[in-house]
Amino acid sequence: MVSDLMDLYDAHRYVAGMDVRYDLGDDHRLVGTLCPDMKLTLEQPDPDVVTAVTRSADLLREGRGLLIDLVDRVEVRDAAAAWTGRVNSVIARTDRVDVDALLIRPDGCVAWALPTGQDLDATTPVRALGAWFGQPA
Repeated sequence: MVSDLMDLYDAHRYVAGMDVRYDLGDDHRLVGTLCPDMKLTLEQPDPDVVTAVTRSADLLREGRGLLIDLVDRVEVRDAAAAWTGRVNSVIARTDRVDVDALLIRPDGCVAWALPTGQDLDATTPVRALGAWFGQPA
């Protein structure tokens, strides 16, 4: 019955529009929510070299974690370096201006977010990485 209901456009829109937020121990408004699907321009370490335009949902299809660095903050990527076997890291540009970086679980839930311009306390992404992706390699 639920499957049949989800085939109905109005029912699908209602469920998809629900404001669900899991308590993951972080008060950032995005943490614990499903990551909004963002249009991303992926970049190499050189910001003048554009490699692809994609959507954040497409980057989760591998079933791995995803660290999206939206402003090329090397210290963010360095904090996640020990998890490269389980978490993909990308540098990307988007029209979001409320965060500098996001760690997204394979199910699309935001596990950690770095607010725009905030200094990085490396213990916070490391704690989230350890909680969701195990001990560093």
